[in-house]
Amino acid sequence: MKTNHIDHSSIFLVASPTSYNSRYSSLLAINSKKYARNENSSSNFYFETINVIVNTTGSYKFTSKSNIDTYGYIYQGNFYPLYPTFNLLAHDDDNGGNSQFQLTVSLQNYNTYILVVTTYAEDVTGPFSIEISGPNFLTLFQ
Repeated sequence: MKTNHIDHSSIFLVASPTSYNSRYSSLLAINSKKYARNENSSSNFYFETINVIVNTTGSYKFTSKSNIDTYGYIYQGNFYPLYPTFNLLAHDDDNGGNSQFQLTVSLQNYNTYILVVTTYAEDVTGPFSIEISGPNFLTLFQ
């Protein structure tokens, strides 16, 4: 009778990284604030600012879910609507598929970040949600 011997010194347990998910939902409406998305556009883009509190440094992915064509920007520190490129870390239009933005950014704990949700076209309103995955939950508030 043949038996198999396992050398336990060569067995390794590999822990897969845990990913936490956060979610934020809101609405761009006709009473939402408007701004010029860049220096060459008119001031007719509805937007919402979302404060992002990070408890764990790491890479986070922000993906929009909506029936409107969303555009996302993330800023470190303050967001100034009259100067939309100041403090800008990243922006995206369609990397999330189906006209949705997807931003993957490295965020540091103890820093302040602002996520700006707007639209690709001017004067567009509608509901949206943001799904975030990363090494820990994020605190999100308006």
